[in-house]
Amino acid sequence: MGKELRVMSEKDSPAEKPPRKRSRKTAADKSTESAKAEQAAKPARKKRTPSAKSKAKSESNPAKAKRTWPQIKSRMLGTLWSIIWKGGLTLTLVIALYVIYLDSKISRQFEGNKWQLPAQVYARAMQFYPGQYLSIDEVIWELKRLNYSQVNQLSSTGQYIVQGNKITIHMRSFEFFDGPEADRVIELGFGGQKLRTIRDLALGNLTTARLEPVQIARLSNATGQDREFVPLERIPEMLKDALLVVEDRDFYHHHGVSPFSILRALYSNIRAGRTVQGGSTLTQQLAKNFYLSRERSFNRKFNEALIALILDFRYSKDQILEAYLNEVYLGQAYNQGVHGVELASEFYFAKPVDELEYHQIALLVGLVKGPSYFNPRRYPERAMERRDLVLRLMAEDQLISPREYQIALNRPLGIEDMEKSAKVSHPGYLDLVSRELNELLDSQDILDAGVRVFTYFDLHKQTAMEDAVAAGLPLLERNKKVSQLQAAMVSVNVEYNGISALVAGRDTRLSGFNRVLDSQRNIGSLVKPAVYLTALSTPQYHLGTLLADKPLSLKDEQGNRWQPDNYDHQYRGEVPLYQAFSQSINLPAVNLGLAVGVDKVAGTLTKLGIESAINPYPSLLLGALELSSLDVAQMYSTIANSGRYQKLTSIAAITDAVGGVIYQHHNAKETRFDQDAMYLTKYAMKRVTLEGTAKKLKQAFPTIQFAGKTGTTNELRDSWFAGFDQNTVTVTWLGRDDNKVAGLTGGQGALEVYIRYLKELNPESIADQRPASIKWAFVSEQTGRQAPPGCGKVVNLPVRAAEFLATPACM
Repeated sequence: MGKELRVMSEKDSPAEKPPRKRSRKTAADKSTESAKAEQAAKPARKKRTPSAKSKAKSESNPAKAKRTWPQIKSRMLGTLWSIIWKGGLTLTLVIALYVIYLDSKISRQFEGNKWQLPAQVYARAMQFYPGQYLSIDEVIWELKRLNYSQVNQLSSTGQYIVQGNKITIHMRSFEFFDGPEADRVIELGFGGQKLRTIRDLALGNLTTARLEPVQIARLSNATGQDREFVPLERIPEMLKDALLVVEDRDFYHHHGVSPFSILRALYSNIRAGRTVQGGSTLTQQLAKNFYLSRERSFNRKFNEALIALILDFRYSKDQILEAYLNEVYLGQAYNQGVHGVELASEFYFAKPVDELEYHQIALLVGLVKGPSYFNPRRYPERAMERRDLVLRLMAEDQLISPREYQIALNRPLGIEDMEKSAKVSHPGYLDLVSRELNELLDSQDILDAGVRVFTYFDLHKQTAMEDAVAAGLPLLERNKKVSQLQAAMVSVNVEYNGISALVAGRDTRLSGFNRVLDSQRNIGSLVKPAVYLTALSTPQYHLGTLLADKPLSLKDEQGNRWQPDNYDHQYRGEVPLYQAFSQSINLPAVNLGLAVGVDKVAGTLTKLGIESAINPYPSLLLGALELSSLDVAQMYSTIANSGRYQKLTSIAAITDAVGGVIYQHHNAKETRFDQDAMYLTKYAMKRVTLEGTAKKLKQAFPTIQFAGKTGTTNELRDSWFAGFDQNTVTVTWLGRDDNKVAGLTGGQGALEVYIRYLKELNPESIADQRPASIKWAFVSEQTGRQAPPGCGKVVNLPVRAAEFLATPACM
């Protein structure tokens, strides 16, 4: 056993090993050793081994392997938090950029032109001044068209009282192109056919006053929306309060979005099982209507809320409310949406919003929820129920007293007919206005910015003209056994050369071919005033000059023979100039025109205002000249203005939406003719209506002096009359579009329609001031010279003072 222990001890002992035997190295061995030495000389790669510190940690924490999952979990949470933080930061940045974009978009539209507003076209305003030729019936007619109410006691604007020969009017305020007209109470006193006195009940006698003009049209734009902007201060407080009570009680307290309203609406809708209440504020509704589509999606609701918050941050509550009341959709007028409370008030009640009564306010507020569903014209029962609910809410909120609530509750809806509340179109006249606007305005953007167009349109004349054409043409067709008659008719205000009425065809409501502007027809004897004016402008001719009434035959430049003739085929030998004129005898006019020169007659026509080229052929002397009715009106307006020319226009002024004047027509006439010659010519034209081809005027209006000229073309294809009283020039044409025989002379057709037109008006006698250079003298019809009374057949005529003989001899 001792041996065994000793052996184990020796075995286990770290004693030195016995030395190895040396051996001789071969060449191969040396080579191998050399290679190993080189390898050993290179730096060896370090192996990653735990550091002493790491070893110590490892040795001291033997449970490290068991805590691997918590470390992974911690690492994942850290990574997730980093992603969330960075994502949140990115999202915040994106939202911030989006908010900046929205803010820019909102401010650009909200602070600029919020809407493409239609151009508003106004008629002329009825003006008053003492001594004016104006009847009380004309004023009442105008007040009714302006939707003034006749009452026993005035309580608000838009009302009037009639007492005998006096009218008391509570006028509305209006912003004219030349300044504002305040609302006030005036009294007009009449005597006969004249206005005698004007008195402001607060200030005393006035020298002038005017009513607001009738709005005759709204020229729509590409948006298909129609609205009339009204500032917040002009909107009744009751309407604003009622709207907030029904739609957004907390409007002045929330910040554009109301969480409480959203929760309340959600609760009500869940209880009802359907959508019965909305949670949108007025600001959100404005955001939706103004900036967004009607798409139902989360994205739109998010944008709606965001825009509402921006609007509330950037603008005052009153600014937002004003925009809402002008934007809100409240109905449909044919193809145009009715937006805003002012236009809706006109559309449903034919009165401005500041004249609405409580029951009317309640209906407008009720329509906000659903203008189509509660349409008072289609569903009056629904509308009445909705109106009464709003009235009840107004009473519960003490906006109105119990007595006012009961009175309003018993009132009918009172919706006006669509024809009365919508702006009735006068297509022919508006066509003219549109053409002039395109010439006067530089771009469509100006037109779409809500310009106001003040015209010379006279609604009374236009209505009378439309009625005359509508009733007169069928009557003529029956009585004269003719058919397919068409008409063109236009009236011009003599003072301003403003076009006051226009009918473009038989169907006065149908737009299309405008015969006044675009139909070129031979004018026949309407050319004769130019022939006689040319002659009377020379000293060789006066009203009593004898003219040859004999057949004649001429050759034109092409060698064709022209043989003019009188309408009655009778020849009188010689006839006084004034008589040839009044009876419209052809051959004396031709002989006279040839004597003075056809080229000079053409020059006279140009000076009268004809802008087209005129060929100076002899046939021109009998009206072989194609002109439009408007051209003829230009020509006769210069005559009515005693030779003073000014281009005709329909537009008096144009202003932008805030009243800045863009264009104004100035009354600046150019004198183109000798005043003596003009006086003599107008005198001859008066005799046409006294004893000549238009003497029916004297029969219809025995106390009123007119001047004019009938016109008839070959084979009775065209029937013309052009005439004027003190204030208005009117041209009437009748004929067929296919240029076939109409079968009417000027006196048989056009004159009849003109008389029918005048009977609806209050024409005033021409009151020409005789120049000092004109005297009256007796002229012999046998010799054409001045003669004493009793020397044969003499006639009293105006002559130039230089030609006047104080004591003429009897020849």
